[in-house]
Amino acid sequence: MGIGFATPNMAHAAPNCSNSYKVVAGDTLSEIGKRADTDWKKLATSNGIANPDRIFVNQKICLPAGKVIKPAARHTESAVPAAPKAAPAVSKEATKTIPAAPKVVPAAPAAPKAAPAIPVAPAAPAVPAAPAAPAAPAAPATTANASVSSMIDEIFGPYAASAKHVAVCESGLNPGATNPMPIGGSHAAGVFQILYPSTWNTTSQAGISPYDARANIIAAHDIFVRDGYSWREWVCR
Repeated sequence: MGIGFATPNMAHAAPNCSNSYKVVAGDTLSEIGKRADTDWKKLATSNGIANPDRIFVNQKICLPAGKVIKPAARHTESAVPAAPKAAPAVSKEATKTIPAAPKVVPAAPAAPKAAPAIPVAPAAPAVPAAPAAPAAPAAPATTANASVSSMIDEIFGPYAASAKHVAVCESGLNPGATNPMPIGGSHAAGVFQILYPSTWNTTSQAGISPYDARANIIAAHDIFVRDGYSWREWVCR
């Protein structure tokens, strides 16, 4: 269950809530439930949170009466090591003048002159460089939301409207979206937040990255058709 930034249509605590908690960066709904000694699923239901994996900074979570949020564990700064002790004072004996070094020994006589250099053969003419190969075309830019929306229209056809609703709710149409909360050893990834590698490897796109927008949409369509044209495997429906 991750955290995002506040949006106009996010869920809020009930107006008559007398015991609420304001979400801060780093919070998850399961962590809030743990610190309040209550089930996060009950918090999701009582606060009208459709997707417990997405809560937002400054969102107010209504807590059961009498429940208090325990402070989150914080790492304490390691103690600064004490400065080393000053070096001991130099003794009077050490300050005595050291006798001067003996006079420099006269330099050895110079070596005889070197033999005359052997003439160098002229350099061979330079071979002209081969023409450079043409540069490969640049990779396409990151898929924009409009492009993702068009691919959903193309792949889901008459079911595109409901597919877009699920994709917007799950990732905001972001092909690079990921949920760091592990679920059975897998993580939700891509436009439709498909569990990788568990569910992803049961689709026709198993050999492609789940962060490839088109592959993620095709995989979601595989699951949608496999489930009898339903969204029962998604939190957002």
